[in-house]
Amino acid sequence: MHIVLNSKFFAELSPEALADKVAGLGYDGVDLCVREGHPVDPDNVGQVLPAAVVSLRNAGLSCPLVSAPTTLMEPDDPAAEKLYAACAEAGVPRIKIGYWYCNEGDDYWAVLDRAKEGLAGFARLSECYGVQTCCHTHSGPCLGSNCAGLMHLIGDFSPRDVGAYPDFGHMALDGEDLGMGLSMIAGHLSIAAAKDATHVGQADTVPPRGPIFTHVGAGSVDWRRALRLLAEMEFPGPLVVHTEYSFAEAIIRQVGYAEQQPPGLEKYARQDAAVLRQIADEEGVE
Repeated sequence: MHIVLNSKFFAELSPEALADKVAGLGYDGVDLCVREGHPVDPDNVGQVLPAAVVSLRNAGLSCPLVSAPTTLMEPDDPAAEKLYAACAEAGVPRIKIGYWYCNEGDDYWAVLDRAKEGLAGFARLSECYGVQTCCHTHSGPCLGSNCAGLMHLIGDFSPRDVGAYPDFGHMALDGEDLGMGLSMIAGHLSIAAAKDATHVGQADTVPPRGPIFTHVGAGSVDWRRALRLLAEMEFPGPLVVHTEYSFAEAIIRQVGYAEQQPPGLEKYARQDAAVLRQIADEEGVE
């Protein structure tokens, strides 16, 4: 299975240094964040992304996905078309866009209708540039907090243009069964996130237990079942490791950016790749 590393916590590295780091950690490729503060950002993406992807490929790595700013939700934003055009030129086949929210007091169906209007604009960019738009499952008040909600959002669009990006950690936090969720999105499945999460006791909070992200195998995700289900769906990858690790009684991040690198970042990033490959081998997943 093709396993790639999300670059969110490696913003200080040049594309060449990132390639060396990711290869050394045992990954097959990079989910490259195009975000403020990263070497490739929304302003310079047209000039810098193609060369960055060449650097990755020269190191034997793929770039199957670019992660846009989590605030990229308007297809009419000039940054959107600029990003799609750059990915088309660089040969990056997918873009993960941002999130729409349904906040307390909102009418879910009205919010969903507005979000689908926005997604239709991204789908048009996908059709124009040949770069698929990917929507990620994220627990909390995000549209697509699980696979059921994600299909409310993307189900009317062609999977050629709009793909599903299930995140096993967020599915665990949301309580959705893996088999049922993956069955719902089977026709749109494009990419998957290898993130682990659970709920732990947190002092002085209401309720007294809260979500925390951790390394693969230390949370609530049944990874043997997850990889077996993906194999049964003939999913070749990519599987993206997000390196969100925290062992304090607090969540590192929800939607957006962490303020600092997680503790043990490289240790657990290397371990995650090795554990996923070991489970895949033991389960006969290619």
